[in-house]
Formats: sequence, C-alpha cells, structure tokens
Amino acid sequence: MKKILVFSFLLNFKSFADEQILSKSEQINEVLSKNPYEPNYFSMILGLFVVVGLIYLTGFLYQKLTKATIANDDYLLNKAQIISTTSLGQGRNLHVIKIGSEGCLIGSTQNNITFIKDVQLQTQKLKEEVDEKNS
Repeated sequence: MKKILVFSFLLNFKSFADEQILSKSEQINEVLSKNPYEPNYFSMILGLFVVVGLIYLTGFLYQKLTKATIANDDYLLNKAQIISTTSLGQGRNLHVIKIGSEGCLIGSTQNNITFIKDVQLQTQKLKEEVDEKNS
C-alpha cells in the first residue's frame, strides 16, 4: 500500500513539474517573440555600409596625409645635395653637404648622424663638382 501511495505521489509530482516546465517554456517563447531588440536585415546592412564607408574614409585620409609628407620630404631633398663623402672605416663616413647656400660637415654611422660644423663652399667649384656628379 505504501508503494502505491508513493508511486501515485511521484506521478502527480511529475505531471505537476511537466506542467510548470511547459508553462515556463511558453512564457520564454512569448518573451523572445516580442523582443524589440531583435536585429532586422535593414539595420545589419546599414551597419555594414557604415563600417565599409569608415574603412574607405580612413584609407583616403591616410593617402592624403602620406602624399603631403612625401611632398615636404621631396622639397627638402631637392634643396640638399651631397658634395663629397669620405669613408673613415666600416659604416663611418664624413659628408660635406649643401643645403640651400650653406655648407655643412656631418659625420654618419649606421646608427647616428652628427653635425660637426658649418663650412664655406666655393661656389664656382661647387657648381662644377655638382654638374660632374649629376652627369
């Protein structure tokens, strides 16, 4: 008799638990179907276009800024000329350079460039040497 009572109690409890689980799952499905934050295709495509547009904008700006830097470097390179170079050993050199109308003596190594002093350049000889090196 005790076994029958326990068995009937367990069956009743199991059916009660199944009803609770089903009602909870129905409530969960109802809440999920009414979720206003569910993404739709329009918002995903719009977000994709925004991200791709920002990538192109970044590339465009990078290209413009890089060209401006290169243009400034070319301006300086056109104004600076190496007149003469003397090797002092492996990776060590002395250079006489002309920047504008000024002459400079600089020392260079693999890791460093050092200004040594200003020098007076003879303009006629300088023009001849530069012409010889360029031709």
